[in-house]
Amino acid sequence: MRAVRDDPRGRGLERIRRELVAALSAITSVRNIDSFGSVATGCADHWSDLDLLVSCEVPEHTAWLAAAAIRSTKRVAFYRMFTGVAQPSGRYWFCNESPFHRLDVTFHSPAEHAAVCRSGVRGGHPIHVRPEYMAHVPADLSADRRLTSPASRVDVTPCETKIGRLLYLHLEAAKTQLRGRLAKRNVLETRAALLDAAAETPILAVGGDLVGFVASVDEFIQRISDMTHCKTDDHVTCEGF
Repeated sequence: MRAVRDDPRGRGLERIRRELVAALSAITSVRNIDSFGSVATGCADHWSDLDLLVSCEVPEHTAWLAAAAIRSTKRVAFYRMFTGVAQPSGRYWFCNESPFHRLDVTFHSPAEHAAVCRSGVRGGHPIHVRPEYMAHVPADLSADRRLTSPASRVDVTPCETKIGRLLYLHLEAAKTQLRGRLAKRNVLETRAALLDAAAETPILAVGGDLVGFVASVDEFIQRISDMTHCKTDDHVTCEGF
């Protein structure tokens, strides 16, 4: 299985959304699933990620069942916690998908979830929320536990936290450049910082081949950047992306 892959038809993110919503909604104690960001506003493109808010009847149990459902549906290449937010909320990059199509997911209690949706503010930033699923059957945590076993906490090392931050920054800089916009950070500098950090980490980190994943992401971005540049050249015709 490849670490990353192209999304030439631009349908990958929508497919990932459908797969994850279906898996999460099978858990009865998941009460609501809402998207926000570009997916919710209908502005998603080849470089967009998936942002989900998940309401959990019993967050300390349901969230870990939901994390297990995510991992059983999509093979996770790399996981990074959000700063100041407990696991299993966080960023999930998937194997055999575009690295731009990561999942950013936050698990809340029903009250917390309702407050975010009502205010339209998350982390101090305004968001547009789109409902993806609403439960219509009573929550049954016992049935959910029979459906799947909870995920285990990931022992994230400081090195992995650093690489996760640098990977995020590099992908954000790269997507801004690919969209033809002025990036806040120089993509060559974010790439160098990421590759330098990866060179210093063990080959095998928690959850898999982290160095190999970073190398695959780097090759992917270089390739699609070259192809995108070819598309804008009046004298060159490129096939593929």
